[in-house]
This record gives sequence, structure tokens and C-alpha cells, in this order.
Amino acid sequence: MTLDRYMLRLWLGPFFGGLVFVLAVMLLARALKLLGTVSDTAEAWSLIVDLLALTMPFFLLQIVPMAFFLSLQNTITGLQQSSEMDVLRGSGLSYGRMFRVFFIVVPLLWLGLTYIAMVQLPQGQLGFNNILAKIYAMKGAISFAPQRFTRGLDGITVYVDGEDSEGTYHGLILEDHRGGVSVIYTAKSARFDMGGEYLLLKLKDGVRLEGEGADQRMLAFDRYQVSIALPAGNRKILHSNDHVTMMTVPELWHAMHNSQSGAAVAEWNRRLLMPTTTLVLLFFALPLSLTQKRSGKAGSMIGGIALLVMVYNLQLLLYQQVNQGGFPGWSMWMGQALLLFTGMFLSKRAEADRLPKLFSYIGEWIYLLHQAVINRLSRRWNADQA
Repeated sequence: MTLDRYMLRLWLGPFFGGLVFVLAVMLLARALKLLGTVSDTAEAWSLIVDLLALTMPFFLLQIVPMAFFLSLQNTITGLQQSSEMDVLRGSGLSYGRMFRVFFIVVPLLWLGLTYIAMVQLPQGQLGFNNILAKIYAMKGAISFAPQRFTRGLDGITVYVDGEDSEGTYHGLILEDHRGGVSVIYTAKSARFDMGGEYLLLKLKDGVRLEGEGADQRMLAFDRYQVSIALPAGNRKILHSNDHVTMMTVPELWHAMHNSQSGAAVAEWNRRLLMPTTTLVLLFFALPLSLTQKRSGKAGSMIGGIALLVMVYNLQLLLYQQVNQGGFPGWSMWMGQALLLFTGMFLSKRAEADRLPKLFSYIGEWIYLLHQAVINRLSRRWNADQA
């Protein structure tokens, strides 16, 4: 038990560190992408936070297996570089005994990821798509053709001379006859922003005219804001059964068996298959980490990253083929099973200290390439300093 706790402690730090770092990078990249979509709304940052929260299930399904695998590689190579693994092996411990705690960690991760894939992922997709649909509906409702009278909203008529690249309208005339009394606004410029279920019309340098004849009142303003309720019909509310990626487990099961849809079959198998990636990567961790000591951690980490690229691309390729009806659903599991048996075979060879020579050659090649790059950079640095 002491050894198990020690191994777990070595692994936990890099695991959570890598998980938080990669998750932060992916969330930042998604936030920057979303900012261009929602930047012209009054609730931009609030919407971005909501959208990022809804994408968390998808990101976790991608990142957790990677963080588990790379942190396990870091643990194994660290033990090898410090010669602790030589001492443990010399005392008669097998690799299986050294790392048996991870055969408990993997089922726990699998259970958590399966719940995320089957329950949280479709809920997140539904919420994400509904928010985007709301944003796009808002944008569509406030888009006005220059030099034409537009009656896109009940009780509102709008005329604009033009629109600049930043979405600001110029030369605006708006007639508001919702209350039975005509109110006319003219402004040099105006912007539409989203505020909850309302459009906020922000006018600059204009005049407000209300009433007719002797009862007409005029108000000149530098800034003025008009609130316009958004009609419910302008936005379509999406439901879980609108697309397979948003379906609940019963809905997806029903669609898969009744419609024989390739998309439903692919989505069902994808949700079940993705959490099993941690088990596949567990068996690859040891053989890919037992490199020559002088190559350091670089060789094993590069090999691990290459494996991750191969695994995820194979899963994506098979998913696309099943989705298009080219392959049956079980082909996705055949690809996963092939990877699993390959990892188990290599892990067994590593336990017997009989890894294929190719692994040693790859590690040596990576080491030499790494050294060549370091030397080249060092020479260039010295030349620049001189």
C-alpha cells in the first residue's frame, strides 16, 4: 500500500497540472473564437461564460485521457531516470505490481467519463446550440438593409442610410407606433445590442418627436436608448431530439433502432467508446516510457504525443465512416480493440524485458535529433551574443 500511495502521489500532481493547463488553453482559444460571435451584444462576457461552461463536458472527454496518459508517462520516466525503477525491479517487483494502483484509477475515470459522455455531453450541446441560436436570431432581427424601410419588428419601422464595418448604423430614422402614438427618432448613428429578451437601440446625436400638430413635442439628445422586446417567434427553441448530438440516452437508443440512422449509430458508439480510451492508453504507457536513460523524458513524451494523435485520428476516421453509412457501428470498436490488444502485447513484452528493438532505435533517434536541435540553437545564441 505504501508503494501504491507513492505512485499515486507522483502521478496526481502532473495529472491535475496538465489537466488544468490544457483545459485553460482550450477554453481560452474557444473564448477568443466566441468573442467574435457575441462581441456586439450587451451580455458578451456573460454569454461567453455560459457557452464555455456548456463546452466543458466535450473538453473533459478529450483532455482527461490525454492528461492521464502523459502524466503516467512522466511518472514512469521519472522513476527510470532516477534509477528508482532499477531498485524496485532488483527487489523482485514486477512492473504490474509497481503500477497496479492505476488499474483502480482507470475504472474510476471510465465511470466518470461515461457519465459525462452519456448525460452531460448532450445537455451541454443542447444548451450551447440554443444560446447560439438566440444570438443569431437577435442578429438577424436587427439587420437592416441600407436606404430601405424595414418592418422587421412589430410596431417598429426603421430606415438607415448605411452601416459601417463595426456594425454601427448611420443616418437612422425610427418610427415607434407600439403605444398607439407615433414616436419618431432620428439620429446620426445608432447601434443595436442585446439585453436579455430585449433589443437595446442606442442612439447618438439625434431628435425625438412625439405627437402630432400642436401637441407635438421635440427632444434633442446626445445619447438616447430605446428598448424593444424581441418577439418569441424570432427565435426557434431547439430540443434534444433535433439532432443526435443533443439526444438523451433513451432518445438516441430509439433513433438508433427505429430509424437505422448512421448518425445515431455513430453517436451512440462514440459516447460509449471515448471513455475506454484511458484503458487503451494505460497499456501503452509502460512500453513507450522505457527508453534509454540518456534520452531523458523527451523521447518517451514525443512518442506518447504521436500515439495520441494516431488514436484520436483513428477514432475520428471510423466515426465519420459510420456516420456516413460506409462502415457498420462495430467497426469503431474493432479499431479500439486493435489498439488495446497492441498495447497489451507491448506491455507484456515490456514486463519480460523483451521490447522490440524498434523502440530502442526510435528513442535513440529522438535523442540524437533533440541534441542536434539543442546544439544548433546554442551555436546560434552564441553567434548572436558575439
